[in-house]
Amino acid sequence: MFEVTIEHPGIEDRTYFADRQGELRNIVWGVARAQGKPTTNDREMIAIVGGIASDWAIRGEATLKVHDVTVIVRDPAGCDGHAGEDGVLLGGPETCDGSCKPRPRFSLAAAADLTCALDDAELDATGGCGPCGLEAGQMCAGCGKCNCHTHETCVRPAGERA
Repeated sequence: MFEVTIEHPGIEDRTYFADRQGELRNIVWGVARAQGKPTTNDREMIAIVGGIASDWAIRGEATLKVHDVTVIVRDPAGCDGHAGEDGVLLGGPETCDGSCKPRPRFSLAAAADLTCALDDAELDATGGCGPCGLEAGQMCAGCGKCNCHTHETCVRPAGERA
């Protein structure tokens, strides 16, 4: 099983799990699509993902840069519980097999959420507001703030109609 972390400076890290190399490939393809830069060479992508899977198998961790996003593949971490006598006495395994921890998969909903988060981060980085969807030039002409703020006291500049 692969633990896949998606990192970008403008969003919180997201971690997903994949059982097979095909699922890992779907995550990498989804990351490229979420940035509006879908992969056009499937064979090349299969080879790249095969390479990071090999790096992971050898080193226990592999990193791939997909445009502006970093994809890190690691061994999945188990939980810290379930070890010792108490876990065994309560009917659990002697050591944790990791099944107690939620293992989110990269789904269409996760891809859509990633797309929105990356779009919001891009707006924020260019002076706009991600939550409002406003670009830098679309802020309030009176106060310069976005729609996240109330504009009860804003006055339109002279010469501008309502």
